[in-house]
Order: sequence, then C-alpha cells, then structure tokens
Amino acid sequence: MFKKLLCATLICAGAGAAHAGDTGFFVGGGIGQARYDDNLTDQIRTAYAGDPGYAFVSGRMTDDTDQAWKLFGGYRFLPWLGVEFGWVDLGEVGSNYVLHSQVPATNADAVIDGLYNIAGPSATVFGELDFNDRTSGLLRVGLYNAQLDYDETGTGADGLDHRFSNSADHTKLTYGLGLNVRVTPNWDVRLDWDRYTNVGRRFDLTNDGNGRFDHIDFVSMNLAYRFGQ
Repeated sequence: MFKKLLCATLICAGAGAAHAGDTGFFVGGGIGQARYDDNLTDQIRTAYAGDPGYAFVSGRMTDDTDQAWKLFGGYRFLPWLGVEFGWVDLGEVGSNYVLHSQVPATNADAVIDGLYNIAGPSATVFGELDFNDRTSGLLRVGLYNAQLDYDETGTGADGLDHRFSNSADHTKLTYGLGLNVRVTPNWDVRLDWDRYTNVGRRFDLTNDGNGRFDHIDFVSMNLAYRFGQ
C-alpha cells in the first residue's frame, strides 16, 4: 500500500504550479492503513507468570493491521510553521490467548478473543520545507488522546461463555512525516506517515490492563483544501 500511495503522490507532483508554503487555514482528510506493534504475547505471559489459577498456554495477534482514516484542520502562521488538529480512527485489530486452569475441579482451557478499537483527537505542530514551487516536506510532533475500546469474548475454563469490555483514554506522544504536493492554488495531495506511541496500558490482571501497543504506524493518502488562495 505504501508504494501505491507514494507513486500516486509523485504523479500529482507533475501537475499544477503554486508556491508550496503559503499561510492561512486548511482542512482535509485521508485514508490508509494502520499497523500495530505486536508484543502482546510477552505481556500476557508475564501477567500470568506465577498465577495460581491459570497457566499461560499461548497468545498472539490474530490481526495487526486495519484500514484507518483521519480528518484534520489547521493554520499556517508562517510558510514554514503551523498547527494541525485532527480526529484519527486507527481501526480494529484482534488478539487471541489460551489459559489452562490449574484448579483440579476444572482442569480445562480458557480460550479468549480480544478486539481493540482505537480512535481519538490529535494536536500537532508542524514545520514545512519547500523542495520546489509545488512540493514540500513536513515534520509533525504533538499529542494524541487515544480512546481505546476493548472487548473480550470466548469460553472460560468452566465451559461457560466469557464476555468482558472496557474503555479508557490516554494522551501520548505522536510524530510523523509528510510529502505535500500543491496540485492547484487551493488543493493539496499529501502522503503522511504518523506514529502513535504507548497506546493503552500493559496487559495485567486488572480491568484496564488490557494491553499496550508500543507504537501504531499509520500511512495515509490525504486531500487538503487551502482557504483564501
């Protein structure tokens, strides 16, 4: 997907002519793919180490990528400096883990499927460097309020249906790079890579210790409109 998005952006670079870094307001949106860092297996294994009730058997991410999207708006104070606010939906990914009951009366496995849905607002400051009259590079850094919804379903060691859900939010660091192409005086095409760090809480035997992703990477193709050009 990254190669396709890059090619599309570079093709657009051959169209139109305008100065890449004027000041003013802009709005936009885009779609792409989010990829979640996968170290849940070690988190779950550590959480159940020495637990008298259950022994860890296995754990894995069943899906660590999903389609994602974002909407954004901002203002360039200077041709090379601005702020951007957005809403980012990083899609859904799944996990699975198996525990063996160490209680003699049960002595069976619990099989649990987890579903993670992460979205939230972001606020970043960006710097922009013109490569030529219509192409520029961007560097962003700021904060992302990751709102994580977690749902578990499966079968307990007692053979009964298992269900659990929890929601929490955490504000963490985000940063990224962008390649911006000025197609017309008002319209830009932008290829972005963004990283969202330390999303969630480390897996633990608590209500909100559902798992932490050291980082989530989001590659997206975006269309932006500049006002007043």
